[in-house]
Amino acid sequence: MAFGTAGLVIVLLLFGLAAAVASAQERVVTTLQASVGQVKRWGGWVLIGIGLWTLALAIWADEFARIFPV
Repeated sequence: MAFGTAGLVIVLLLFGLAAAVASAQERVVTTLQASVGQVKRWGGWVLIGIGLWTLALAIWADEFARIFPV
């Protein structure tokens, strides 16, 4: 009797966990879809910043090499 009860509880917990994960995934996807524009804007600014930093490193490589010896 105890093993049957434990087995039933484990099965119910696993189904409940699967339902909770599926529900959480749907909410996360909905939230991400709502903020896609903002993420794209921030991603663009980050890429521009990285590009400018790379350009600065390329232009002033000798000065950076003197300041930060490797």
